[in-house]
Amino acid sequence: MENNEHSRKETSDVSSDHTLGRYFENTTPTVFDEIVSSHRVDHSSTSVINDPISNRALDLDLTSKFLKNDHMLEIERPSDLTVPDYHRDAWIPSESTRKILLSIATSPPGTSLPNRENHTMPGLTLQGDILDATKEASIHFYGEEEHMHRNILTASDVTQDERGLRNLIQAECYRAAVNLSGRLLAIYGQGFGKIDHPSKHTPHSLQLWYTRLALLTKLKQIDVLKTEAQAFGNLDKPDMYFSFHPELYGTRHGSMASFSFRLLLAEIPSFCGNPRESLDNLYALLSTVNQILRNLEEGLSEEGGTSNCSAIERQDSMTLWSRRKSKILISIVNCALLGKNFVLAIEVLEDICKCPDWQNEQLEAFKLALARLHLFLGDIPAPEGKLVTKEAPVHTPTTKEWINRGLMAVTQNAFQEAYDCFQTALNADPANVMIVNNMAVCLLYTGKLRAAVQLLENAVTKNPIKNLQESIILNMSTLYELHTTHCRQSKLQLLKQMNRYKGDAIDIQCLKLV
Repeated sequence: MENNEHSRKETSDVSSDHTLGRYFENTTPTVFDEIVSSHRVDHSSTSVINDPISNRALDLDLTSKFLKNDHMLEIERPSDLTVPDYHRDAWIPSESTRKILLSIATSPPGTSLPNRENHTMPGLTLQGDILDATKEASIHFYGEEEHMHRNILTASDVTQDERGLRNLIQAECYRAAVNLSGRLLAIYGQGFGKIDHPSKHTPHSLQLWYTRLALLTKLKQIDVLKTEAQAFGNLDKPDMYFSFHPELYGTRHGSMASFSFRLLLAEIPSFCGNPRESLDNLYALLSTVNQILRNLEEGLSEEGGTSNCSAIERQDSMTLWSRRKSKILISIVNCALLGKNFVLAIEVLEDICKCPDWQNEQLEAFKLALARLHLFLGDIPAPEGKLVTKEAPVHTPTTKEWINRGLMAVTQNAFQEAYDCFQTALNADPANVMIVNNMAVCLLYTGKLRAAVQLLENAVTKNPIKNLQESIILNMSTLYELHTTHCRQSKLQLLKQMNRYKGDAIDIQCLKLV
């Protein structure tokens, strides 16, 4: 059954409380980089057991992130906020873009205007709002009376600004947040029908686009995502740089688009079914970041020019860009898995593990990811030493170690033993729904279908706000189909709970009603 992965927060691109991406918080894998989380996540809570009904007893969910984006893998830290803007905004433009920017900088104001093809001209492809699918389904099956129990925010219920957008995201009303982002982008002349129309860009407008595209990715709105992202290319056109707008930013240099936005755009083709293109994009990013690091090592600025910064400031910048390099490598691993290029994924993971800058918890998480990848490929001896700690008899296994023992037992079809391991882990972490999820899989494989259904139902009833997750709903719907020919009523009961307790982010198709 599907992985439960937790978000991590990249703080280096957050210059103030007004940046939007940092307000995402998800219980499933994301592409968001600037994320705020209300609690520290225990890496041990994540499982890799997927839906057994689809002929997969053990899987790495190759449709999403494999490496976890939680605080344990936080690449950039709050201390990076002390790095000045010109280090964090730095980027090396292409030669053609560099020449245009140089021409603007050395010409009288208003006399050096680039051609139309050198402008970035995005716009919305959706004229109206994205509908709340849960609301529409509940009205269809239960009527308007049930809709009265739905109490969630819409784009019109919040302030029409960045604060309102944050409130929608925090309430997991992602469709409403997309709708509001469209209204805000229309203010910049980038609304519906404005693709290929020139408009002004600012760091704020680009952050709005980053947020919107991240939301569309989360919602799997692939057609809209692909079309709207296409206008940005690789963010290299001259108007994506501060020096293109000297009347607004003076002599400020660097990219108006955040590093997180660049990484998201590089990954988007993988979400649209083309992981190979994403790999090409990511390696292009990696090449630029490597050049930035070489420039810093040689005493130059990030772009390769003369630098007057102190040794301490230079070291801080190198640390920042080294962490960004690691983020790209993590994305390469995930895209390689999507493309089933397991050799590349293992090679990059091994290189990541060799980096000397990781904290012990981070390095342990990477090694665990590598071990689970070997496990997925059927190479059981390779990960055994990493997943199961062999200590002295007095050693008391941690929750994570019990989960790992359960995973090892699953690979050997010892489902009762795996169940017992997961049960022990659950006793130590009773709120962890993904451990319950794994236990349900084991019950199914030991022929206890009714018990598997009841286990998941009890978890949802106990805490519907937290435990009504897409992966859980999908698995429950699948188990209902196996359990009874009258499964539709049980699925509709799940719909009623979704209508009353969840925002608009869940994909209604996980109920498998059609």
